[in-house]
Amino acid sequence: MAQILRPSQKCLRKSLFTSIDIGLSLLLLMPTTALADGNNDPPPQTTGTSGGSRGCETQPKPSSISIPALILLAPSQIYGQTSATRPTFAWFISNSDSWQMEFRLYEYDQASKQSKLVKEIKDESFKSLPGIMMLSLSNLELLVGQRYLWQVELVCDANRPSGNPFATVAMKVVSVKPDLEKQLSQSNDILIKANLYNQADLWYNTLEIALTSKDQPKLRELKISLLEQIANEFETGLKEEIKVELTKSTIHQLQR
Repeated sequence: MAQILRPSQKCLRKSLFTSIDIGLSLLLLMPTTALADGNNDPPPQTTGTSGGSRGCETQPKPSSISIPALILLAPSQIYGQTSATRPTFAWFISNSDSWQMEFRLYEYDQASKQSKLVKEIKDESFKSLPGIMMLSLSNLELLVGQRYLWQVELVCDANRPSGNPFATVAMKVVSVKPDLEKQLSQSNDILIKANLYNQADLWYNTLEIALTSKDQPKLRELKISLLEQIANEFETGLKEEIKVELTKSTIHQLQR
């Protein structure tokens, strides 16, 4: 679950190529067994409360529990893995209103605990739409073996940026193992490829296929399974509601 963070707890800021010390960030322990390719170390996490922000609401809601305005569709307590050097990023927007968004991608150094901004999108046409939003970056190639942090921010008030809700998760770009590469090359069936990626713990590869392919029954089952994993990381009172909202969402594809 990608956390919505309190304004005072933001640790990733916006100046290009600025090194940021996040060594004091909370390290969350992995609740599951280690993933393939040595993915057994918890990623850096910024402290915050799950769904603590209601997003860009003009009036507070009477209920103390509500779906977060922004949910990144990626693991948060482990490094979500991809073999794609141009991966697709996906997130969910619960608010039906359209708000200015900002996207940032940071290169993260595990040894020094420093991060460097390598990509930022914050133009006027970059606005939220209700449902699942997918972003593909055609002019940026990531490095195999490198770790990254990516972040989406909703601009509620451009004059008060400290109040904007945002969420951040970590990812790792890994090489394709020879056996998997051979299996992928031997099939043109998109479902087989999706299952191979899923078995290899390549979250971003799997999710992209599940969200963009035709609504075949088996692929729909896979999509629901992936979205359930996101919903299950929220508190009990929200799990089922978030699962329903994610699985029925319209999907919007963005290219930059």
